[in-house]
Amino acid sequence: MILKKFMFLSFLLLGSFSLLQAQNESEQVLKTSDNTETEVIVQIPKGVFITTTIGVLSGSSQNRQAAPFSFQSLLLYQFDEHIAVGAGLGIDFLEETYLPLVADFRYYFRGTRFSPFVFAQAGYNLPTDKNASMYIINDHYYIWPGIYPQPEDVTPQGGFLINPGFGIRHMFHREFGIEMSFSYRHQQLNYKYNANTGLEVDYSRLNIRIGILFQ
Repeated sequence: MILKKFMFLSFLLLGSFSLLQAQNESEQVLKTSDNTETEVIVQIPKGVFITTTIGVLSGSSQNRQAAPFSFQSLLLYQFDEHIAVGAGLGIDFLEETYLPLVADFRYYFRGTRFSPFVFAQAGYNLPTDKNASMYIINDHYYIWPGIYPQPEDVTPQGGFLINPGFGIRHMFHREFGIEMSFSYRHQQLNYKYNANTGLEVDYSRLNIRIGILFQ
């Protein structure tokens, strides 16, 4: 339900902004000396951009948190109209709270107001919680007719993540715009159970995001 509402609102906002921008673009023309009209084309400038997005990490409906919220802010450098590279920090509300620190590379197919793009992120999830609880199967908790998991205290250690995806960017003018993206987030979370035992949990989620970018 949360995922459907988020996607509906995201597409509604993106569609509304696109319609308004299309109307503005139709009015942005230049008249030359012979009264012919020439469309004004806005080129994306080089330099530093900040991208701030919110999103959901959609997973199985059987998970305790089927679509936890996520926030991310990136500092990107636009080398030319196609290539941007940067890094950023976010916050993910999974079973525990994590701060994903990532490096980001993206390629824009067009250097105009509207452009699709592809990107890839890689980084590490930094845990903010010192303690957590997980259901673990132990042999000494054997109860007939089977083995049942029991809640145990663990210590989150964080883990690596990769996040390739694609999206669309729509600029209102040279220094401000919005973007929406879809990606596949795979991350490994490690936990310390006791002095001699560690646990590893793999998360694979569809990451849907929308946000703003400005220079």
